[in-house]
Parts: sequence; structure tokens; C-alpha cells
Amino acid sequence: MKKILKYAAAVFAVFFAVALAVTIRAVPELPGYFLALAKSPFQKQIPPEQLLSRIEAYGFKPGAPLEDRIVVIPAALLELFRTDDKAPEYEAYAPSAGDKALVLEYIGLMPKIYADNFRERCAGIYFIKNLKGNGVTSWATDADAKIYFTVVLNPAALNEDLSATLTARESSCFKPQPGVAVSVDAGRKYKGLLYGLFHEGAHGLDYVKGISPVADDTMPESLRTPPGLTASFFGAYWEGFRKPAAVNDSPLRGEITFYGLNGGPKIPFSEAPRLYSWLAKSPFVSLYGSMSWAEDMAELSTFQLLTHTLGQPYKITVTGLPRPLVLEPLKLKEQFMRAALLMNDLDPSGRHIPAAGARLPGAAVLEAQQKKAEDLLMEAERLLKKN
Repeated sequence: MKKILKYAAAVFAVFFAVALAVTIRAVPELPGYFLALAKSPFQKQIPPEQLLSRIEAYGFKPGAPLEDRIVVIPAALLELFRTDDKAPEYEAYAPSAGDKALVLEYIGLMPKIYADNFRERCAGIYFIKNLKGNGVTSWATDADAKIYFTVVLNPAALNEDLSATLTARESSCFKPQPGVAVSVDAGRKYKGLLYGLFHEGAHGLDYVKGISPVADDTMPESLRTPPGLTASFFGAYWEGFRKPAAVNDSPLRGEITFYGLNGGPKIPFSEAPRLYSWLAKSPFVSLYGSMSWAEDMAELSTFQLLTHTLGQPYKITVTGLPRPLVLEPLKLKEQFMRAALLMNDLDPSGRHIPAAGARLPGAAVLEAQQKKAEDLLMEAERLLKKN
């Protein structure tokens, strides 16, 4: 009986080995799957954001046409945005051929350094429906710690004009109040997508080239691009990534929020004169640009391209106060000169900076514009207090 059992066991072993060999040949991934299954209880789970910081997560192919990278957002990245923003309403948006053409058209309006950076280092351009905001730029690295970036945009900006996009952003700073409104006139020639691409493109350039001292204070120091010559440009205005020099700060700045994020909006419209009076005297070209030196860099370059290169207006107006409040930041002396100097460093061709002569306002003109803006804001603030 024992011999029969031994014989049966041997036959079964041979049969099992043959069956296993055939199965493995048909499904070569099977051994790895079972090995991973055996190890999984003892392995620490890798957070999604860590996986998404690797270029492999985006299927990036060097040299592939940029158009091929304007695609539906990867599911893992969409889920990360939903979690971070506590926004289950976020949905993937599939860009049409027309959407892709518009993206490429607007990238073509940028300085060469921007466009080249998109082609060489952008792993993907994606859209999220219902996104809180206009766009987000994130970094990723390859195995050699070379920096790449991805851009997520709001598809609403594909259809609304640029003024509507910027008005929505500015309005989100203030608590709604009947009869009072803030608007931004940036022309209606371009879609809001232009702002999103220019602004996020500046962040992508910052990640790769080190335009500001640090492009992202959440990035591990070992991965940060060493700051270039332009980094010193921000030292006179900032003490740290999110902290302006004391002379450039305001208690109200710490209350600024956008798109309902960070517990906002926190600022009543009654504070608008005081807030914009501070902005007019500051070196910042927008409230958004006062959030960090990375945003300062992105806003300066974006509005310089918009106003000088593309010839569009940039005017902020608050109505419903005792006196309308109007501010044109790039007609103020310090903001104008900072934007021109930064773009001169980014684009030596001269196409995107003011030319010599009549197109460059003289110091006296800029100073007069600065005083006019400050007087108007002070008068609005005085009238508001009186009433």
C-alpha cells in the first residue's frame, strides 16, 4: 500500500510540474504576481503622490509631438486631485482636436524658452472639469533625477474669454456683497486658456531652469534645480518662499484666498480700497502674485506677455463703492520695471520687452501714473470710511 501511495504521489508531482510549466509559459507574469502577493503584507504601501512624481507614470516619450501629450488625465492623478481638494465632483475632460489646436496656438505666442521647455520637459497637458482654479503645475523626475512637469487646466477656460477668467479669479478673493463687484479687463481677443497656459508655463520653466530661488518649497532639496541668475531678482522683495520683505507686506495679504480654497473667501468688499491701495504701492502685479515668489515670477511674466507682446489691457475695477476703484498694475512704476527686467532676462530676443523710445514710458510718466492710482485708492478708502 505504501508503494502505491509513493507511486501516486510521484505521478501527481510530475503532473503538477508539467501543468505549472505550461501555465507559466502561457502567463509569464504569474510568478511575479504570486511573489508580490506573498510579499504584500510585509511591504509598506507607496503613496500615490510618490508614484506620480516619476515620469514613468505618464508614459512620456522623449521627442514625441507635444500634441500627443494633450490627453485625458491619468486616473490616478485625477483621484489625487479629488482627494487633495476634497472635490469628488472633479471629472476627466477629453480634449478635442480643436482644443489641442488652441493649446498649441497659444504656446506658439510664448517666448522661445517657454515653447522649447514645453516640448522638451512637459510630460502631459490635462483638463479637469469643475477644477477649483485655472490650473496646476506639478513636477516629476526620471531615474536620473531630471526634472519634468505636468499641467492640469480647467476646460471652462477653453470657452470663456480672458476677462471672464481673470474676473472669476479676482472675485473669489472677496465675500459676496450685493451691489459690489470686482472685474478684470484683459480684453476679449483671447480665451481664458491663454492665462492658464502662460502662468503654468512659467511654473514649468521655473521647475526646469530655476528662475526663482525655489520653484516649489514642497520639493525635496535634492531634486531642486539650482537657482539661475534671475533668482537674485527676487531677493530684494522676499524674505522667504511665501514671506515678502516686511516693507512689501500687509496684514490683509495673509487673508487673501482664491476659489474658496483655504477657508476663503475671508475679505469683505469694504476692505477692497485698503487692499488695492497696498497692492498699488507694492512690487506685485496682482494679488495672486503676492502669495509666493514663484507666483510673483509667474504673474509678472504672464501679464508682461499679455500687455506688451499681445497688446491687451490689464485693468482691475471695483464698482458699488462710494467711488469706483480702478487700478492698472502694469502702468505703475515698480511693477512695470520689474516685469520688463524679468522678461529681458528670460527672452534676450527683445520681442517680449518694451522697445526703446516711445513705447517705453519715461520715469516721469510712470511716477505720475503711480501717484494718480494711489490718490484714487486713498480717496475711495476715505469715502468708504465716511459712509
